[in-house]
Amino acid sequence: MKKRDNLRLKGVVEISVIKNGRVINYEKKDNLIVSVGKDRVEELIGGTSTSYFNYIAIGTGTTSPSDSDTSLVNEVKRAQATVTHGASGEVFEKTFDFDSAESYNITELGIFDQASGGTMLDRITFSAKAVDTDTSLYVKVTISVS
Repeated sequence: MKKRDNLRLKGVVEISVIKNGRVINYEKKDNLIVSVGKDRVEELIGGTSTSYFNYIAIGTGTTSPSDSDTSLVNEVKRAQATVTHGASGEVFEKTFDFDSAESYNITELGIFDQASGGTMLDRITFSAKAVDTDTSLYVKVTISVS
């Protein structure tokens, strides 16, 4: 009998809107690991790429995620994440703050390997999170291999 290993990448996203130190909106949802992200993971395993994922981008696009996605629909902000390895997988975290000129309904996010452009690992859409100068958006993405 032949044994097969079937590796599977899985992403889980937690999003919190924070105002005056209190969470006023929270959502937890599975996300989609996209084709170009899977290709990059293969390259990282083999050492043919050393460009790893460490940026989280957020946006206002509402188009459902697709395996063929390579970018967010309407990116508004991207920042370097804090990345740690835990029992549940690789954890990417970032708190986004907004200035007085910024007011968005954030509905999408993805993880990337560059500060702009680059390769996207995953994408998710979710219910609108209203943010402005009085609110922060905390994002936690856990990527696991099973």
